[in-house]
Amino acid sequence: MKKILLTTLLAFSIGSYAYDAEEAQSMYEEDCTSCHDSSVFTRPAKERKVNDLGALKKQVHRCVGVTGASWFEEDEENVVQYLNENFYKFAKEKK
Repeated sequence: MKKILLTTLLAFSIGSYAYDAEEAQSMYEEDCTSCHDSSVFTRPAKERKVNDLGALKKQVHRCVGVTGASWFEEDEENVVQYLNENFYKFAKEKK
């Protein structure tokens, strides 16, 4: 019985990611700005190291690893979406 309940809860939690702009902004301000100011995100496109949404996801993941931030995958997705909506404005990936 416990195994069925755990499996059911896990199945629902895997597909239940929801963007939380306030949480993402808080994580950005607490963790990202310790190394970056907003000029990293607002420089001209030709000077950027990140030029699409896939590259942004990889860069956020790299930064989390380098800083040792204790973020979950959902946290990374949240911050990627925050950065994209507020700075980069890349087209959303098609599923």
